[in-house]
Amino acid sequence: MTNNQPKTTLKGSRLWGVWLFFILVAIDQLTKLIADAYFSAAGAPAQITLIDGWLWLRITYNRGISYGLGADASPALKIAVVAFTAAMMAGLAILYFKVDKTRSWLKTALVFVVAGGVGNLIDRVYYQVWNTSTAPLGVRDMVDLSKFGFAVCNFADFFITAGAIMLVLSLLFFDKDAIIPLGKYRKMAKAEQAAEQAAEQAKQDANNG
Repeated sequence: MTNNQPKTTLKGSRLWGVWLFFILVAIDQLTKLIADAYFSAAGAPAQITLIDGWLWLRITYNRGISYGLGADASPALKIAVVAFTAAMMAGLAILYFKVDKTRSWLKTALVFVVAGGVGNLIDRVYYQVWNTSTAPLGVRDMVDLSKFGFAVCNFADFFITAGAIMLVLSLLFFDKDAIIPLGKYRKMAKAEQAAEQAAEQAKQDANNG
């Protein structure tokens, strides 16, 4: 018997996220490479002012986690952090492939978070932040946002932040299971609720019959 139902393919529902992941990681690594090469060159300025008094470009190396926390931690703890980060990114990547393709905001959020996490993980592993002989090399940061109350960041950090914001928005508004679904997600939520009610009614009718 021939099955004429359309099949959901990786290309149609998942591959866009895979491509986006590699593009984001490439952007992160390329900007780190350029900043590292430029500011490490002989005669290079210590920093470049983008907005006077507010925003600068300079190179720093973070051997800890966010804001340099844990930079002086033991090698064992740093290895544990790297392993935990790798496991968490793998878990989120698996979740991406399990989430229904209609939940685009949630899926995009996962891609941004995983890309950012992997981008910084590459630096931590490559520069072996747990190895004291490689100091002071670590995660390469270049965008100084200290005036805004943040630290020196990189594009991986921006991707993680963007992903976290999208995740919150999806949980609040832009998902069929959101607290207050909006737009097409509200219609999807109502359709799913109607389908569940119809299935429950059919079950009751079958039991009564």
